[in-house]
Amino acid sequence: MPYVPPHLRSSSSQSSSSSSQSTTGNTKPSTETLDSSSDQQQQHKTWNSSNNNNNSSSSSFNGARRTTSSSSSSNLPVSKTMVVPEAVFHQWKPSERVSRLLPEQIEEVRLRLNVDVTAAPDSAPAPAPIESFTDMCLHESIMKDIAFHEYTRPTSIQAQAMPIALQGRDLLGCAETGSGKTAAFAIPMIQHCLAQPSVRRGDGPLALVLAPTRELAQQIEKEVKAFSRSMESFRTAIVVGGTNMAEQRSELRAGVNIVVATPGRFIDHLQQGNTCLSRISFVVLDEADRMLDMGFEPQIREVMRNLPVKHQTLLFSATMPVEIEALAQEYLTDPVQVKVGKVSSPTANVSQMLQKVPENEKVDQLLSLLVEEAAQADRSGHPLPLTIVFVERKTRCDEVAEALIAQGLHAVALHGGRSQSEREAALRNFRNGSTNILVATDVASRGLDVTGVAHVINLDLPKTMEDYVHRIGRTGRAGSTGQATSFYTDRDMFLVAHIKKAISDAESGNSFAFATGKVARRKEKEAAAAQKEARVALSKISVTGPTSVNVEDKYKYMLAPPSSTRKEGAADDAWDD
Repeated sequence: MPYVPPHLRSSSSQSSSSSSQSTTGNTKPSTETLDSSSDQQQQHKTWNSSNNNNNSSSSSFNGARRTTSSSSSSNLPVSKTMVVPEAVFHQWKPSERVSRLLPEQIEEVRLRLNVDVTAAPDSAPAPAPIESFTDMCLHESIMKDIAFHEYTRPTSIQAQAMPIALQGRDLLGCAETGSGKTAAFAIPMIQHCLAQPSVRRGDGPLALVLAPTRELAQQIEKEVKAFSRSMESFRTAIVVGGTNMAEQRSELRAGVNIVVATPGRFIDHLQQGNTCLSRISFVVLDEADRMLDMGFEPQIREVMRNLPVKHQTLLFSATMPVEIEALAQEYLTDPVQVKVGKVSSPTANVSQMLQKVPENEKVDQLLSLLVEEAAQADRSGHPLPLTIVFVERKTRCDEVAEALIAQGLHAVALHGGRSQSEREAALRNFRNGSTNILVATDVASRGLDVTGVAHVINLDLPKTMEDYVHRIGRTGRAGSTGQATSFYTDRDMFLVAHIKKAISDAESGNSFAFATGKVARRKEKEAAAAQKEARVALSKISVTGPTSVNVEDKYKYMLAPPSSTRKEGAADDAWDD
């Protein structure tokens, strides 16, 4: 018996509900009725009548959905516009060769791919991983574009996630950026869009991808276009901050198949009525953990709870904190969970080095390090490997880049104070190797998938462990190895102690030593508060010498020498300065 996606299981109840609502003008017509101009004129009248009787609660973006859902929990009023066609969920099947695989053969493939798959207890088993694009039975245009870009074999996440998505099931994927996860959702998304009735002017998109940063959104859009290049009428729009709102509005109103967006800007367009959610039947939340960290949870929930009833959701996250699990439980239907490799440990392939350097010597130390590395690379006949230098402030970012250029090195600055075109040019030059040193603030710490970054240098350590993990995660990606060097001062000692402990735990086999997410941050804050209380208590004690109090070596710098006079709260004041 073929698998029936959860979105279609209650079709009988929904059809009866639809028929009962026909007197109020909320019946969804078949695709054929959309070609009749007289029908469209009549349905406008019907929608107006429906609106007059609608008592739904107000929403922050009225009219974002242009048809009533069968869900009674919707808080969006119905907008007067054309009725949308039903979404199509095809019964996809892989090749006959894959269909004949035995359960033990499927497990053998997953073991080889280092993929862990968990299906909901009451749902059908997850489909077998597919190690050949040909066996996925994709649309011929997609296969043409895959061949054009010379993709020969799916990565681990693609081999398992794509069959799940093509089958129409919800997915909870845990894999790092750089593992090929963008194609893992982009290809099934394009395939899904090709099965839908065509998009007309004024329609909302068929598929939506939400990403935390504009840089990541641009990468996703680029890959979606790569796999739809041979489809002349297939349109993709990117909706992010820092770019012209009017141009985005014009593009959205013309009708697009896929929208790739950051949550804030997408909500802006919904509020202005430039697009709607009525035709969305395929949703991707990429780097969902980062979106939650950046405070986008309200926007995500606003979009998710106002989607049409029939839709498919794919959620990807580099880590799996409890907040992501809660989000998945609320908005995904019987999801298949796919984990590739170690979860929450993006540092497994990164060699980490911590180096104590006085603040006024940091830049000189950096110049010395990179000039020496450039000389070594030149002697071997190779260019300096791609290197990212993280700094704390925008002004420092520009200053360091200028100092590197003065030494004859190819460097460029990337921070939020630069225009979108300048940022795009900086990333483009860094990717193609014409500039091999990128000096950046935390704007580049997440979502950037640049192949071949060999070295990450923290000139200034970040304030949290989570930001540290995401910074050094720019290297050692997709199975490659990398190096991370961090300069620190006495002010960074708490974070340094945390990093050292995490490294020790990871070496002992704890794959969650570098876990991120709200729970990890809460534990970090609790530990910091405990250390602060200890310092306050210590400062109130009359200390006659460093041996009179038992303090770990890493905190000895906080003790005053025997000859000094300690006042109450001195250690605490120094810490918070």
